[in-house]
Order: sequence, then C-alpha cells, then structure tokens
Amino acid sequence: VDRFFPSSKTCSSCGKMKHDLKLSDRVYRCECGNEIDRDLNAAINLANYDKLTA
Repeated sequence: VDRFFPSSKTCSSCGKMKHDLKLSDRVYRCECGNEIDRDLNAAINLANYDKLTA
C-alpha cells in the first residue's frame, strides 16, 4: 500500500472519503451511518486494499 493511501479517511462501509478528518477525531463517523474506531476503520481498509483499488 502506498504510504499516502487514505486508509483513515475512507469509510470502510461505503467507501466515501472524509477529507476533513482531523488526527484528534478518534471515531470515524460517516454519512452512511457507520461509526467505528478510526484505527479499526483504517485496518479494515488496509485489509481490503485489493478490493478498493480494483
């Protein structure tokens, strides 16, 4: 994975990007209703990287 891949800023549920996410935001909240720990969200996105870039 490229080091600039936005794993923390991408919703692991719907794939929408949240550009205004701050480092102090510890919970990722998306318009789709997904609320998840920021680090867990990033880990899910990294695990699914092949599916996201296909």
